[in-house]
Amino acid sequence: MEIYHLLNGGNVMKYKFNNRVIKPCLYSCDNIITEANKEFIKFTGYALDELLGKSLIEIGVMIRINSQILLDNISGKYSGYVFTKSLSAREVNISLFYGKEANEKIYTFVEKLNSRLDDKLIFEKQILSDNIVGIAIYSVPDLIMVKANQKYLDFQDFPFNEQETCIGLTIREIITGYVGTESENITKTVIESRKSSYRKAIKFEKFKRGTTYWDSNRTPIFENGIMKYIMFTTSDATERVLKNQRIERQNKMIVQQNQKLESIIENMPDAFLIYNKHGEITHFNPEARKLYPEIDSLTNRDTIYNGFQYYNLDNKIILKENIPTMRAFRGEKIRNERIVIKRTDKLKITEVNATPIFNKRNELVSVVVLHHDISEVVNNEFYIKKQQELLLITEKEKNEALKDAIKIKDDFLYLITHELKTPLAVISLALQAIEHLCSTEVTEKLSNYLKIINQNTNRQLRLVENLLDITRMNSNQVKINISNSNIKYVVESVVNSVRVYAKQKNVNLKFTTDLRIMNIYFDEEKLERILLNLLSNALKFTPNSKSITVSLSIKKHKNTNMISVSVQDEGLGIPNDKQEVIFERFGQADTSLSRQAEGTGLGLYLVKLLVDVLGGEICLKSQLGKGSTFTIFLPIVKPINIDEIASCNEVNSKLMRSDNNVIQTAKIEFSDIYF
Repeated sequence: MEIYHLLNGGNVMKYKFNNRVIKPCLYSCDNIITEANKEFIKFTGYALDELLGKSLIEIGVMIRINSQILLDNISGKYSGYVFTKSLSAREVNISLFYGKEANEKIYTFVEKLNSRLDDKLIFEKQILSDNIVGIAIYSVPDLIMVKANQKYLDFQDFPFNEQETCIGLTIREIITGYVGTESENITKTVIESRKSSYRKAIKFEKFKRGTTYWDSNRTPIFENGIMKYIMFTTSDATERVLKNQRIERQNKMIVQQNQKLESIIENMPDAFLIYNKHGEITHFNPEARKLYPEIDSLTNRDTIYNGFQYYNLDNKIILKENIPTMRAFRGEKIRNERIVIKRTDKLKITEVNATPIFNKRNELVSVVVLHHDISEVVNNEFYIKKQQELLLITEKEKNEALKDAIKIKDDFLYLITHELKTPLAVISLALQAIEHLCSTEVTEKLSNYLKIINQNTNRQLRLVENLLDITRMNSNQVKINISNSNIKYVVESVVNSVRVYAKQKNVNLKFTTDLRIMNIYFDEEKLERILLNLLSNALKFTPNSKSITVSLSIKKHKNTNMISVSVQDEGLGIPNDKQEVIFERFGQADTSLSRQAEGTGLGLYLVKLLVDVLGGEICLKSQLGKGSTFTIFLPIVKPINIDEIASCNEVNSKLMRSDNNVIQTAKIEFSDIYF
């Protein structure tokens, strides 16, 4: 072997080895490039100034080989691929020679004959440039990428998916997590079997973007019977696979829903039938067979009704063309229509729902019919209706009997109380005669006994009068005697008649009014009874030295101006839970009261009845320990002409002469109070 040293002047050098010219050549000293011959520049496509001064490591990066190959002082030859500036692969043998100078190295690159892919894979070159599917060519066995189009690179998860970055890298460096995947196993199989492999929807889960699917074809490329390359043809099937998965899930759900629906239809307690647009039965469940025993796949809407008769609930026959199914075929939607289906051996009452189904062009495609057996329901309804009618008759008879019993009771009570009233009135008159005619002959002791008799007589008269009034009002026999009267005078007269009792108990009784309207229509006698009852009640429960105030005015009640008469006391007060009870018959706020507050519990009940009869309303406000206020609201009816005013004046003059009656009534009303 003959080696010539580097010529002075920096000219491109040629070395002869065994009389052969070796080209291209790359020269280095201390691992720095000092020269490159023109063959190397032509071979790689790099300019001389791009090479000079570069380290061997940088040169390795530029021609895309492992720089360690150049640094490790290779002995003999290295066979492999280098890449030009335009990223064309060149299969070469690299040899190392040493120059005469220290640390001087000469690298020779001898390209193998007929090794250029561009010359051998003309068809693949066209496919690569079309960029329709992803194509890459890897060397065998080291699987270095020597060719690839952008479509293939875009599919990978490599951080810089450009040819400048990827060409010359191994498949492990390009595809994230390649080792141990199905894709690696397929490639190994192709190398071992030397046969192509086409696989659809290869699942790959190592990309950062998540799970992907590939359609991949791996084709071995041979040269002189030796496998030199594998061409990967890859297309992204992720969207298609995911879409198919969605469709598969949807189809699975549809199948499951159809199975559920089929199960529901088969097990539903109602007869279910589906007709197509021609009237042929396409589906029916076991209950439909029970309703129509002869039904089968040949039965249609025209033959299914043979042997049956149809009636409405009024037992009127339904013609065949008016049967719900037939009407649904004419486009009518039937909801809960009750019909009677009769056959010689059975009778059923069904509730029919029939629905026509139309397509987007509003053409009839099918009719769905549902028969719900309501025979038992209708029979129960009929039975219940009969029982209700009997119950109403019985209730009516009971009410009539009760009314008769109440009438008999009221008549009896009225008779008894009326009979009691007569002797009590005679006793009262006798006592009054003794008081006026024999006052000088009565001793003090006898006078005390006569007072006790008189008070208890008045108590009995009060009870009898209350019972008679209640009986009359409950039997609607009460009479309203309305006249134009001076209401201020009437109310004040009642208050004055009670002053003597208030004085005996040391209770201050006051009357106030701001009323300007004096003459109105009202029932004088009933208003007196109401006020005397309320004052009696107030006086019973008002302690000594306290006050009772009677107020007369006009107030707005329920958006209407009304006469307001209120009785306010400073008594014991009534608990909230008793305020409704006291207006009931025999209702009392406290049944344990002392004898000073003795009563029957009829007074306030009678007051409410009287107020209702007068078209008014009574209200109560009370607070324990502070007293109670009873307020009566009565409608205002004023005289409207001269004759009525004159009549009112005449009545007022009679009122002045009837004060004695009020006083006598007060004696009776206050007979329950002990001083």
